[in-house]
Amino acid sequence: MDSSFRSTLKFSILVSILILAGCATVTTVTSSVYHSPSGQPPPLSSRILIMPPEVVVYLKNAGGNNEPRADWSDLVRHNLTESLFEYMFENAVEVVPYPSEALLDEHVALLGQAAVMMDAIELSQYQGGTSTGVGRVYSLSGDSMEAISDIGADYVLVTELTSKVASTGRIAVAVLAAVAGVSAETSSAQFRVGLFDSRDGQIIWANNDRRALADIGNVVDASPQNWAGAIEHILSEFPL
Repeated sequence: MDSSFRSTLKFSILVSILILAGCATVTTVTSSVYHSPSGQPPPLSSRILIMPPEVVVYLKNAGGNNEPRADWSDLVRHNLTESLFEYMFENAVEVVPYPSEALLDEHVALLGQAAVMMDAIELSQYQGGTSTGVGRVYSLSGDSMEAISDIGADYVLVTELTSKVASTGRIAVAVLAAVAGVSAETSSAQFRVGLFDSRDGQIIWANNDRRALADIGNVVDASPQNWAGAIEHILSEFPL
């Protein structure tokens, strides 16, 4: 799916969310973990669909430019998915298999909407509050929910990870810059997860804790144990 289409889609949805959120009241948020105040109680036995994680890994070269690495992205996506499945198994949450190894075209809009909603929640938290108009604002569209209705899941988990891995040349540049009293960006990562209720499309829980990958080091070389720790961290206060 064309990246410009995804960007346009996210922008359009964000505009709609900001318009709807304009008249919402604001309450204080002191955590990166979000819980919907109007979410429905979970069923006794919950089935969750783990969407293919959106993963992009870059190599930051000596000049500071980010070079996309498809091989690294595929490897990290695989390891991340395996760790998510392991977490759900250990916590007795039934996982519904996604019908394809790659994201299907009919689900692109769902991930675009989910990303914009997590953007809005994260922005609101950094500004010191969150919208209380959750049922109206932070819900997937009927078309997006219809696209996954035949899969038979009670919940949908959306995961995003972006990582920039510094090359040895970039690390050398950063060391020399530090000696000169100048900072130079090296490795960095962003990691966030959102859980959506398939009954009404609401995002009922989300976490964008940037410390979740703090102990994992290089995501490309991370061990299963390190991934397990990162998943345990990012799924803090998970409602299932």
